Amino acid sequence: MEPIHRLRGLNREGNSVMNTDSMRKIDRWAGEPLCFILRVLDLLTKPLSLLKRPRPPVNFLFIKPSEMGAIILSYSLIEKIKEKYPGCNIYFLTFRTNRPLLDALKVLPPENILVIDDKSLAGFAIDTLVCLVKMGRLRIDVVFDLELFSRFTAILAYLSGADKRIGYYGYHLEGLYRGNLLTHKIQYNPLLHTAKSILSLGEVLDFDTKPSPELPRRIDDSEIKIPQYFPLESRLSGLREKLAGLGIENGRRILLVNPGDGILPLREWPQENFIALCRMLLSDEANRIVIIGTEGATKKSAEIAAALGRSKCLDLTGKTTVEDVLCLFNLASALIVNDCGLAHMASLTNIKKFVIFGPESPQVFAPLRGDTRVIFAEFPCSPCLSAFNHRNSACRDNLCLKAITPEYVYQLVTKNL
Repeated sequence: MEPIHRLRGLNREGNSVMNTDSMRKIDRWAGEPLCFILRVLDLLTKPLSLLKRPRPPVNFLFIKPSEMGAIILSYSLIEKIKEKYPGCNIYFLTFRTNRPLLDALKVLPPENILVIDDKSLAGFAIDTLVCLVKMGRLRIDVVFDLELFSRFTAILAYLSGADKRIGYYGYHLEGLYRGNLLTHKIQYNPLLHTAKSILSLGEVLDFDTKPSPELPRRIDDSEIKIPQYFPLESRLSGLREKLAGLGIENGRRILLVNPGDGILPLREWPQENFIALCRMLLSDEANRIVIIGTEGATKKSAEIAAALGRSKCLDLTGKTTVEDVLCLFNLASALIVNDCGLAHMASLTNIKKFVIFGPESPQVFAPLRGDTRVIFAEFPCSPCLSAFNHRNSACRDNLCLKAITPEYVYQLVTKNL
């Protein structure tokens, strides 16, 4: 298998030179003054905007730099826009490391995907300028800012030149200052599943502006659509042969494990628990463990594989492409994983998913579609990561995850295989 492009999408935060803390600092110290300046500019130029002759929207832009899960969950709104505006052009702006997912899904033409480098500050700055030039040429009519209070995306939405800029807004809730650059403000509901929150952005398209939080109707579960990935049989056959050559014989039950990449350790089940669980699962001769993940998890995965023994455990961390992983989902019996983008990616297939939650809420972020078992201890302090604290909790000991025992997960997995 060819090495993976150090893919952010396999975990929600990713494995980037520009790590989570760096992005928070840039978003705050550069984003706040820029939002303020643009807000003043917006107020000064407001009379000129009234002279514009409105036209039916043709060009739509979705902005979601990070989080593979939310990119997948935006599919419902994309399809709704296509249905309501036949012949429209839909563009998507994301980090470069998420592009392989959009390419694999084939939801949009490749030329409609705009990317920004998230591996270096210089690349980030250059790609941002390039995207702004492209957006100007495209004459974007509507922007959907899918980020939860990110200043960077609010700036991109404003500079796109779109007449309608739709995104989340805190109103009287505590939140992050974004310069009031949106024309259509949707109150973020921290109790609503992300898929419905994204769909709610489409409820105000017919409004000239939306300065208040009320929406006209409820979002029904039936409106949520998750795309399916159907691999070519030739690709599956080739993967079976590669796995056999690496010691995973045909007929074995493949159990995929992703222990996390350490970028947000607060959200990760303890490594020793993964080892204990895998040992229990390997007591059944039919089972084989395959570890997958980004290159950032290489050290962690290698330690788990060494503890389990190479004969029954294959470590593919950092050695798979997005399509390889999607094919693995079609060959494997189950995925055991922390709350992350990989769990949502698995929803594109019929694999059984066992997703371990702790500092974030399964009510908001649980994978949809397919056979999913959410494992959640329901501590009163959990969830402690949210849009309102920029996913930056003061917790130093994730007891909510440590309370979930390997024995409990083992019983759940074996009962449902």
